[in-house]
Order: sequence, then structure tokens, then C-alpha cells
Amino acid sequence: LNSRPTGAMAGPPDGDCQAYHFSPTARFRVVVLDSYDLSVLGREPDSPRYRESLQLLREKNPNDNLNSPAGLEEPRFVEFNGGFSQAQLDWFNEVLKFSDENQEKVVVMGHLPIHPDASDRVCLAWNYKDALSIIHSHQCVICFLAGHLHDGGYCLDSHGIHHLTLEGVIETPPESNAFGTIYVYEDKMILKGRGRISDRVMHF
Repeated sequence: LNSRPTGAMAGPPDGDCQAYHFSPTARFRVVVLDSYDLSVLGREPDSPRYRESLQLLREKNPNDNLNSPAGLEEPRFVEFNGGFSQAQLDWFNEVLKFSDENQEKVVVMGHLPIHPDASDRVCLAWNYKDALSIIHSHQCVICFLAGHLHDGGYCLDSHGIHHLTLEGVIETPPESNAFGTIYVYEDKMILKGRGRISDRVMHF
């Protein structure tokens, strides 16, 4: 354990960030990113992170209603989305570096999608390109699981990484169920869904 880099053992430097990782079995790691690390939601208006997020939003979104993407070239810059701080991205890079060195397979999760082909343009994380760039600079990531876009989405990107945006169970009719179970094997992941959640096989 002492051979692990500091960044892979410690949480992100900012105490407000909710990202973490764990290894449920040998050579397999799950990383959960906080895609509302940069956000005006759930933050005190006088906090530095709130002010930083609001400044970014106002630079990108001139609308009176910051939840409106009307007329935006980058419609993801709305109040109901968020993004990743630089501190979290640096931590994420260190975790993936450790996983590369130890030949682990990594599943990354975050509420907001980070690939345009697995989402509509409105529901992406603000700085999704930064997170995607880090993932593409390592060999270990096999899948990114997201939510937020209630219709769901999927793509296999140019680096062979699966981006699965799960359908929103909040849309499930009363008196019915929606859930999914993911089975992980040496060479694939199988999602068995019920209700709104679709079945999917992802080879790696």
C-alpha cells in the first residue's frame, strides 16, 4: 500500500469535493467523480467555489435565466449543470496513473455525461473535455457511467471507451420498477435492466 502515490490514496484536496475511489476486487477500480464540484447548486453564495462557478456561468451564459440555454453556442453552460475543479482533475489523473501502473481496469462514474455522443449538448458537464482528455491519456479506463439525461445515451468513443448514460428512473410510472444490475467479467460488462433501463453488453 505504501507504494501508492499520494494522490491515489488521498481524496481531492478540496474538502467540498465529493469524489472518491475504491477497489472492490483485485485489478479493478471504481472512480466516482463529483461533477458538481464547480456549481452554484448547494453552495453558500459567499463561498469561493460558488463565486468561481457563478463567474464562469455568467461569462458563458448571458441569459437572465441561467437555466436557459437559449442562443448559447455552448448550451451546457446552464445552472442545472456543473463541472470539475482543477484540483479534482489533478487528483483524478493521479488515480488513473496508479491504475495504469498496476494494470487495473477502471470504471468511472459521474452524474453528468462527458461525451457529446452519449448525451445531448445541454446535459454535458461544463468542462467535459478536460475530464475526457485525462481519461484518454491513460490506458486503464473501460467505461464512463453517467445519468442526468433522462432519455439515456451510449457511444463507444475513438479510444475504445464505453460511455453509458443511464435512463432516468425518475420517469418510471407509479406502481412499477426500474433498475439495473451490472455484471463484470474479465472481458466485458453486462447491464441487465428493468423498466426504463435498457440491457447492454460492453466488451473491452
